[in-house]
Amino acid sequence: MRLSEEHSSCCEDKISSLPDEMLILIIDKLDARTAISTTILSRRWRDLPTYPRTCYDLTVDDALPPRYHRLKQIVMEAKAGYEAEKNALKSDDSYASRDQLYSFKDWKWKVRLLTPILQRYERLAMRRYVKRVNAFLLAPNNVQQQSIQKLRLQACGTSNFTDQWITEAIGRWGVEDLELVIDNSCWRYDFRLLDGCKNVRLKRLVLSNCYHRFAPNPLTFQRLTSLTLCKESSRMPRVDDILRNCVQLVDLRLKDSSGCQPAFHIFVPNSKLKSLQLDNYNTVGVYLGLVPYLETFACRGQPTILHYGLVPRLRHVSLNFLQTGDDGKNDSSGSNRTYRLSKFFLGWPPPLEYLVLQLRGRQMWIELTAIPDQFNHLKKLFIANVQMNWDTFWILHLLAAAPALESLHVHFDSKSEKATAGSLNVQVEHHQQHHHLKELVVIGFGGAAGQTGFVKQIIQASPILERVRLLDGHVVEDEERELVGLEIVRRIREWHERERLEVLDELTGGISSPHLEIVLE
Repeated sequence: MRLSEEHSSCCEDKISSLPDEMLILIIDKLDARTAISTTILSRRWRDLPTYPRTCYDLTVDDALPPRYHRLKQIVMEAKAGYEAEKNALKSDDSYASRDQLYSFKDWKWKVRLLTPILQRYERLAMRRYVKRVNAFLLAPNNVQQQSIQKLRLQACGTSNFTDQWITEAIGRWGVEDLELVIDNSCWRYDFRLLDGCKNVRLKRLVLSNCYHRFAPNPLTFQRLTSLTLCKESSRMPRVDDILRNCVQLVDLRLKDSSGCQPAFHIFVPNSKLKSLQLDNYNTVGVYLGLVPYLETFACRGQPTILHYGLVPRLRHVSLNFLQTGDDGKNDSSGSNRTYRLSKFFLGWPPPLEYLVLQLRGRQMWIELTAIPDQFNHLKKLFIANVQMNWDTFWILHLLAAAPALESLHVHFDSKSEKATAGSLNVQVEHHQQHHHLKELVVIGFGGAAGQTGFVKQIIQASPILERVRLLDGHVVEDEERELVGLEIVRRIREWHERERLEVLDELTGGISSPHLEIVLE
């Protein structure tokens, strides 16, 4: 065989010569992302009928080489080193000249060197990404119409086709679950472009760095039940406008706002909202004026004022507060900040049944102040990340405000600073009886004197207590329930028999309760 014949034989597209039936079988074996990539090969591949797919995840990360992610990781690690050193020297006189820090110079040098390289990779990846998404979403009208249930678009920067992508996805393809993420930039979209579309089936919408010029039209978003706004998307003029127009909305989430937002007021008597989550939404205060169907409220970020109005169905509240510095970073400078417990429960007492409270930070002390009203309906209380050097009497004070409490979970952060003299103080007389408490679970129990004294005081004040579980471990957020739930991660601890007996004797000394079971794990 001659050389030219060998070359033509090697370069021959043998796959395209296969019959349509065989090509369809091949494409149906591929994942959704790879199957979409075949549409840019040729018109024949694009027009092939296939079995309907319902979920597509189109991200620009697939077009970025591994070297891009390695270089970006180097920049992030250098920045993290600079932040750590800056926080360590924050209270030092040399903090004023932080530009002289080695880690700052190292980070600055790496950023200047690597940023142009990263940007070049991003531009090349976006060109390929735009072609791929255009071939999928902007296909000719004669292409067989199919319904898409879930679509995720993640772009690095913006494109002139972004408006068309959103309009075609919602108005033409009938996407029910749309997530649009724009990194390193932001985009404005006029949702009025969808007013004339008849195939709108949108139920869940996630926007990250995508502005909405006008509040969603009720005709366009009449089926919308879940809305998540992230980063620049969460900088909206009024939440009430969205809740009034999205009449079927039951789940609203605001995440990762930049800068300090004004006070969050919500007064929507006709809203069907059941779940509200504020995740790192930096605001000076949250005022739940009137939300008649609200059942779950979760707030994570810097401590803020919480005021409750008419929320007759609110049963579950989860508060995860992290003491931070003025720049929003974790404050490890050792500043002694105090917070009144009543600050988080102002206004009318909601009919809570389950309260999750996480208070984190180097020295985020809780002032012992009176809670204006009692939680008469509270059945379960979960307090997590209690520092080992904290006074725990405020926990007993909170228990006194929950006379119907049946289950108490307390997690001590064993990695925090060890207790010192005066910390974990439970020696103050506590005469309040917990007549309904049946279960006590302590996570991160290590047998310290302060922990043992805290548990014993709860046992003495709970006449019908049935079970006490003392285990080592930590807590993490429940992946399925996100901000509103915690999951216990147990850690096996080998107790010496003598040490175990000493702890049990200390807990049961002077207590006569035949139905009480203490489990030391």
